[in-house]
Amino acid sequence: MDPVTYLFSAYLNTVQSNVHRQLTDSIGTEIKAVTIEYQGMTIPFQYQMWRIKDDSVCGSYSQDIQTYSQCTVKARDLFSDLCTHLSENPKNHWRHIKSKNMYCNASITYKPTIASISAGTEQSDLAKARKACNSATVAAMGASDPSLIEERKVACAKYEALKK
Repeated sequence: MDPVTYLFSAYLNTVQSNVHRQLTDSIGTEIKAVTIEYQGMTIPFQYQMWRIKDDSVCGSYSQDIQTYSQCTVKARDLFSDLCTHLSENPKNHWRHIKSKNMYCNASITYKPTIASISAGTEQSDLAKARKACNSATVAAMGASDPSLIEERKVACAKYEALKK
């Protein structure tokens, strides 16, 4: 290949590559992964066709429900803050407009996962007596030991007395 042909080929390849990149960016056909540090938490998400994929928001935290919940709440706040910032600082560039629309849409439509885990409530006396009666009944099943049968009678009598 002579140098002129090689140079022309390289030029066409560069132009074609830039046109393709600009076209795919403006349409947004490729999935883009974004990670933003916000209020002390890293918030990962993906978007395609200038829409945030709800199921991708905070996906890396999905194994820890407490952290995942915190992340999704902060993500909603992030989308709202980005929408406000981009709306208050308008620019005519197509990327600014599409980003603003994407974040404003997400600030309205994205629903965070709200979860809190706490210790279970203490069982009532009736629930404890019922559990003791059930356990004693299972232990006495098929047993010929009179002490197990007596334990069942006592436990179930206590349960019946509390029910009334």
